[in-house]
Amino acid sequence: MDPENSPAAAASPTASLTKSSPQRSSVLNRIIPITAGVFVVGLLALLTYSLIRPDAAGRGRSGLIINEQGALVNVDPRPAHDFGLTLFTGEEIQLSDLRGQVVVVNFWASWCPPCREEAPALETAWGALQDEGVVFLGIDVWDEREDALGFIDDFGVTYPNGPDQGSIAIDYGVTGIPETYIIDRAGQVAAKFVGPVTTTQLTQTVRSLGP
Repeated sequence: MDPENSPAAAASPTASLTKSSPQRSSVLNRIIPITAGVFVVGLLALLTYSLIRPDAAGRGRSGLIINEQGALVNVDPRPAHDFGLTLFTGEEIQLSDLRGQVVVVNFWASWCPPCREEAPALETAWGALQDEGVVFLGIDVWDEREDALGFIDDFGVTYPNGPDQGSIAIDYGVTGIPETYIIDRAGQVAAKFVGPVTTTQLTQTVRSLGP
């Protein structure tokens, strides 16, 4: 019998290894990308968590400070930076078009506890001031649309709100939330609140600017 055609040769371990090597390579080629993909997804999840959780200094998403205590801070009167805001309803608002009215600009986010604390006060102040030539604008920062809409619904917010899709917060020097800017009828930044504001604080400050 020819040794090459013998049963022993057909069952040779070397021959079996040679035949299975391409199969093993194929399996490894599939496993390695999957493993790498899982690692990348895990890394991104960890990075996302580090961005959204408050740190020891009370910072939330994007390093914004969560302003727990409310206070009226001194500001040097200056022209308010103009901006365009696309509301959650799809309407467009340009700040410069509101010249001649007092504009209250509130920066907030659904994940910010003090923002939730002040939401009823803002809505009450809006109800008291809206017939006095006053406009409220809510600017949602670093948030998910569904969460923001849920916030608006939960607190029955009726004044215009939209997401900061550009650099409004940066242009106004916002370092934490909530922050509220009051712009007078001449388009000047007249007052600023850091942290949650009360209805009384807001209505008194706005009315102090005169009719």
